[in-house]
Amino acid sequence: MKIKDLSSSERPRERLLSSGPQALSNGELLAVLLRSGTASSNVLDVSRSLLRSCDGKLVRLSQMDINELQREPGMGPAKAAVLAAAFELGRRFADERAGSPGRIITGPHSVYEMMIPYLKGVPHEECWVLFLDKRQRVCSRERMSSGSPDGVQMDPGTIVRLALSRSARSIILVHNHPAGNPEPSPEDIRLTQNLARTASACSLTLLDHVIVCDDSFYSLAEEKLFTSI
Repeated sequence: MKIKDLSSSERPRERLLSSGPQALSNGELLAVLLRSGTASSNVLDVSRSLLRSCDGKLVRLSQMDINELQREPGMGPAKAAVLAAAFELGRRFADERAGSPGRIITGPHSVYEMMIPYLKGVPHEECWVLFLDKRQRVCSRERMSSGSPDGVQMDPGTIVRLALSRSARSIILVHNHPAGNPEPSPEDIRLTQNLARTASACSLTLLDHVIVCDDSFYSLAEEKLFTSI
């Protein structure tokens, strides 16, 4: 059935205009973005098929690149570009809401809120560093490296040199565990201890190492797994 053959109460765009976006399902919201279907499938069918390919998970859908999206039934470059743009706007909105840079770090939860827009759903490990001023405000945030699903390179010397070039007084190390368990590995603990010693030798303080998962985080500072001075 074509979209135009549905009643106005069943058409996604009309439902959004009359009831607001909160009233729509994920499939209906995708249909509004995609706008049109194919000769054999209406836009709702295309949207629902796309969601099924991701087990209904928007996180998985956000991980698909332009080429992967175009391989899905009914998806071409224009529709793939619209979805990629929508997810990127969502990430930027979440980042603005988190309030960085310039945000004062009050603990690992504020680090998690700041970084989850960048790390949620990322299928590989990434290493980020927050550089803070003397009031523990974020003055800069840098992605240091990107690795595999099981590991990432984090070099203490490179991190400290960059911190000094940013005139930072303290640093917070952040990386993600895509598998969903935020507890640190022995290598994570060893690297954190090395970074704390290297930072201290250069009059910097490592405040924390926060490991982020989609729905949880782990603070090595809270668990006292390293000494910052």
